[in-house]
Amino acid sequence: MAQDFAVVLRGYDRDEVDRVTALAETALGSGNEVSRAAARTAVGEARFTVVLRGYDRGMVDAHLRGLLERLR
Repeated sequence: MAQDFAVVLRGYDRDEVDRVTALAETALGSGNEVSRAAARTAVGEARFTVVLRGYDRGMVDAHLRGLLERLR
């Protein structure tokens, strides 16, 4: 994972977040517009399960907003 998110008592499922952020980072690195479009959709539509000992929701949401800007 490129981003270090704080782990909190009730946060987003870490595996789910890692999968979406990895997809976005890979698309950004590829320069392929089709990959970027798919990643944009995945990030924009991402809904994560709230679990015990998950990633801080505010940090993840802010990071995803930044990824969406970079994917445009």
